[in-house]
Amino acid sequence: MCRFRVSRTRSAAASAVLGGALSAVAFGAQAGTELASSTIVSILVVIGGGGVLGYCVLRWRPGPLYGGTAVLLLAVFAGVTALSAAWSIAPADTTQEAGRTFAYLVAFAAAVVGGRHFPRDAHVVAKAVALAGTIVCGWALATRIWPGSLGGDLFLTSRLGAPFDYWNALGGMAALAIPPTLWLAARRSQWRLAAALAYSAMGVLVLTILLTQSRGALAAAVVALLAWFILVPLRLRSVPAVVLPVLAATPVAAWALSHDQFTETFKSVPVSAQEAVASDFGLMTLAMCVFLALAGPVVLTIASDLSPSLRARRRVGVALAVLTAMVPVVAVGSVLVSDRGLGRTVSDRFEELTSETQAPPSGSSRLASASSSRGEYWRQAGEVFKRNRAVGTGANTFGLSRLPYRPDRRSAAHAHGFVAQTLSDLGLVGVAAAISALAAWLFAACRTLGWLPGRRRPDWTDERAALTALALCAVAFGLHSAIDWIWAIPGTAIGALVAAGFVAGRGPLPAATEVVEDPLPAVGRPGAGQLLAVGGMFTAAILCSWAIWQPNAAARANDRALLAIERGDYRGAERLAIEARDLDRYSPDPLFTRAEALAGRGRRVAAYRNLEVAVNEHPRDPDTWLRLAEFELRDLDLPQRALETVDAVRVFDPNSPRAIALRAAAERGVSQTASP
Repeated sequence: MCRFRVSRTRSAAASAVLGGALSAVAFGAQAGTELASSTIVSILVVIGGGGVLGYCVLRWRPGPLYGGTAVLLLAVFAGVTALSAAWSIAPADTTQEAGRTFAYLVAFAAAVVGGRHFPRDAHVVAKAVALAGTIVCGWALATRIWPGSLGGDLFLTSRLGAPFDYWNALGGMAALAIPPTLWLAARRSQWRLAAALAYSAMGVLVLTILLTQSRGALAAAVVALLAWFILVPLRLRSVPAVVLPVLAATPVAAWALSHDQFTETFKSVPVSAQEAVASDFGLMTLAMCVFLALAGPVVLTIASDLSPSLRARRRVGVALAVLTAMVPVVAVGSVLVSDRGLGRTVSDRFEELTSETQAPPSGSSRLASASSSRGEYWRQAGEVFKRNRAVGTGANTFGLSRLPYRPDRRSAAHAHGFVAQTLSDLGLVGVAAAISALAAWLFAACRTLGWLPGRRRPDWTDERAALTALALCAVAFGLHSAIDWIWAIPGTAIGALVAAGFVAGRGPLPAATEVVEDPLPAVGRPGAGQLLAVGGMFTAAILCSWAIWQPNAAARANDRALLAIERGDYRGAERLAIEARDLDRYSPDPLFTRAEALAGRGRRVAAYRNLEVAVNEHPRDPDTWLRLAEFELRDLDLPQRALETVDAVRVFDPNSPRAIALRAAAERGVSQTASP
């Protein structure tokens, strides 16, 4: 046995620790929109990933670093993200995105090196990803069973979304956890208890996807399952592991989606209304989990007792693979014989998907609808890209760059699609870097799994099945992130990156005819070069963490300054605003706060100069112009100048409700000044 393969107890402990860490990232960062929590999570990921890298470097063994090219190209993408702060229209948002992207890079690199150092332990990572997805989705369901104590206030909609407050992110978490959970349920060397837990976990994941009503997550999960049935010869065991959870979860989901507490959109549902159905929903969910927990061992026992011959298994497996591959063929055929035909159906679906006026339905009918707001966001991203084809407007700036092209007052921070967002934010340079990193990972994954042409295929061992599940986990995330805003959410992205990195770093599985007794040579004492490399990594991790922390430190100092203003301590507020400005010169907020403190001291000219600096440094940010116009109107009593300043905002945000209201107030001031 390989000396680096951990024991069963240590394997379970390692899976629990890694799964707990991935879950903690999801709960800690949530939607990734709150600066404080997102900063802390990014720093912890950098430190934890750096620790893994340092440990593996100290115990480094001779040999190639598989997946190194993918790490390097992802580093290029992270570098482009950071460098875009130089031309960004919102550099503060860009620096925050750069910190998050570097945390992603460290997590991926640590997984690649971990795959090289522990090549036989794919099952540890697969169990961890399945565990993390089940914990997060189980918590989301629990918030609807105990809404008074766990649910809190709903965010925009009553669709299932905790802990991210975003239903598509929760659906994405469930979708990427389905392949490793299916591997757990279908693997041959299986404990009865493990089978029971895996079947119940599959039910939780399926129910979560249905209750999020996330069509992107559902599509990603279906594609991953189809790939599993086509590629992995565990079809006889996989069929009940998929069919039974789907059959058990569908009635629960149908009952829930027939109630307004699970389908009302864009308005709050009172806790009392949620509690009215909470107990029934909890009992149905519990019954589903118990049924699946009992069904798993039964299926495993029947499969063990039957013991069909290899020839029979191959025939059934081929039949199932053919049936799986025929699913899209049958779907296309049914469309061909319909009244509208294939061309008209595809055209209608595409028009429905890209329509900016057709709203999607609520409830279960939403899962079969293609309409959404993505068409509007994608069009806006395309308009931004046309004006900034090479390098875009800076990472994480779509929320500002889209404003001249939005037809209404709705706000959106993301383009709901990684490709559209990257085209808008980073242009062709960013897209080229992202595609290069993806191509390098695909090559490394195919090399690991034996899918490169001209290479003998390895046997379908439990390890290869686990690695395939991890690869499909990354594929599901990639497909979903192409049409939804989940790349910017650490809880989903880091789990997928860890799975992808381990597959890339594992290196080629031995072919069926190869005999490898111990591919891992003994590890000697670390040399001076290794110690120097670890010291460099430690220093880089500290510097990276320090850089990630600076925007949050500036925001904290700025918040203290605002509190000082409320107390009337204007001198102290000015001092704290200067401190915040020194910590983060990319953000205009310290300038706003200092202007307010100066105005409180009666130094209106100095306050006005600070607001002018904010406009000069952030000319594409409507907020800087509006702050200046408000000061001109209310503090300087210059309505005509305020009117001219507000008119400048119309170039960047013609539908700004704040600008419209301020313009009306300035016009009234001009009229009053002109009247005798």
